[in-house]
Amino acid sequence: MGDAAEDVKASGDAEEEKSEEVIDPEPPVIPDVELLVDGFGFMPESMQTDQRRQSTTSKTKQHKDKPEEASDKKSPCASSTNIDIVRRYTWKTKNRMMVQVITYGATITAISVPDRKGVPDDVLAGFDTLEEYFQPRNPYFGATIGRYANIIREATMVVRPSGRMYMLSNNKGHHHYHGGYRGFDKVNWRSYVVGTKVIMSHVSQRFEEGYPGTVMAQVSFEVTCDNTIKMEMKCTTSEPTIINMSSAPYFNLGGHHAGSGAMFEHIFTINADKYTVTDDEGVVTGEKKVVGGTSFDFRVPRMLKVMLPKIPMGGYDINYCVSRGTEQDLAFQARVLHPASGRVLEVYSNQPGMQFYTGNLLPDPDKIVEGKVSYGYVPLLGKQGTCYKKHGLFCLMPQNFPDAINNKNFPNSVLNPGEEYVHRLQYKFGILLGLGLEFCGQRGGGGGGAGARRATRTYSPNQRADRIHNVRTFVITITIHNFHKYNRRFYFIFKEHRCFTHIDVFGSMLTSMFS
Repeated sequence: MGDAAEDVKASGDAEEEKSEEVIDPEPPVIPDVELLVDGFGFMPESMQTDQRRQSTTSKTKQHKDKPEEASDKKSPCASSTNIDIVRRYTWKTKNRMMVQVITYGATITAISVPDRKGVPDDVLAGFDTLEEYFQPRNPYFGATIGRYANIIREATMVVRPSGRMYMLSNNKGHHHYHGGYRGFDKVNWRSYVVGTKVIMSHVSQRFEEGYPGTVMAQVSFEVTCDNTIKMEMKCTTSEPTIINMSSAPYFNLGGHHAGSGAMFEHIFTINADKYTVTDDEGVVTGEKKVVGGTSFDFRVPRMLKVMLPKIPMGGYDINYCVSRGTEQDLAFQARVLHPASGRVLEVYSNQPGMQFYTGNLLPDPDKIVEGKVSYGYVPLLGKQGTCYKKHGLFCLMPQNFPDAINNKNFPNSVLNPGEEYVHRLQYKFGILLGLGLEFCGQRGGGGGGAGARRATRTYSPNQRADRIHNVRTFVITITIHNFHKYNRRFYFIFKEHRCFTHIDVFGSMLTSMFS
């Protein structure tokens, strides 16, 4: 009996000890991308009324006025789908990138990415408040552009095969620009969330700004853990019309507040061997020219401060014809490097063109404007009181060719019923971690040997931005005058970011510098 009791007790002890075992909880999983939603403001009452009227054109005026009065008294927070609320969506990635988009104009308001030291900074121009985005002087900062991005000559178009002529609103002199007075950038889009993707939609009514057909437009935004912003724009129409949607973010990779000094240090690469010629008003003539031998050639990396003085128009504002395969979907369009911060931007799109703009029409402190009250330029104040000035920002805007409807040799821009317009584009951000350049030469009969003198000139990453142009001058001088006396050897040291590879960038840059 005693042995049996001891066995039972022992077995019970074992069970008690087993039940008391504590399993450590698993650590919380940190998401690769986190999406937050909050409010950015409310649409003004006048703009609310205009938008309601356009969305209820099929109703009579008597039945339309009553819902307006009722909705004005209703709390704007009563419904999650109330279009009067301007919402803000914020993405945060584990790689310390932050992106913000608001529903007004489907506008990107902030893009914060780290530099090589891990210090994040906002590289996108914009404003702090919703009211500032309403101002007429807003140069479409970060907005979604439509129905048709860029210029249409004389604000007229003939839609084939019907042959009907339509008169559009002329909001830029005699021409139509960026969708007119009230384009896609000046409406509050409806929005909903699917996972970490935000989808916004808008209905553009028939003959709005003169365009034929009712268009249903949709824009989706997604930010991935490799610091890529993915956008997809879709449209369908009730009758033949023209569509050319795009996005207009203004960048400075040194920080949106860095100004023209940092802007001039950017190194640009554009994947295009032709551009569309423009007249004195900036409207395309229908002619395409080869970039080779001109100041528009960015097929190899070029520093902006070297190229900008060669442009007689005071800066770049030109559409490039992107080089792409016949059946290629997303194509590489442009790459931008800011050596001092190490930030790199790449642009991909499925569209045939890309507008390159260097902020030529931003306020110029050196230009005196005479007025009745005061003299001087009118500053454009942005986020954190930043004063945006001429040549302080750049814009890379994937698109169809400007005025394609009036030029038969340009890509088709007509969307017919039953078809779907799709524009996919991506902005990829990366970091250059290190760069070193070294010039070595041995004086002698071409082979070095006894008594040969060795000359070495090294540029560390900290000297990169200030010395890179001087390196080119020094090497070319040695090559021309002492070619038979020197063997040249160049070392290029770089590191690869785990989400981004820059071998081809600087391989091309070295080729252009030392050729």
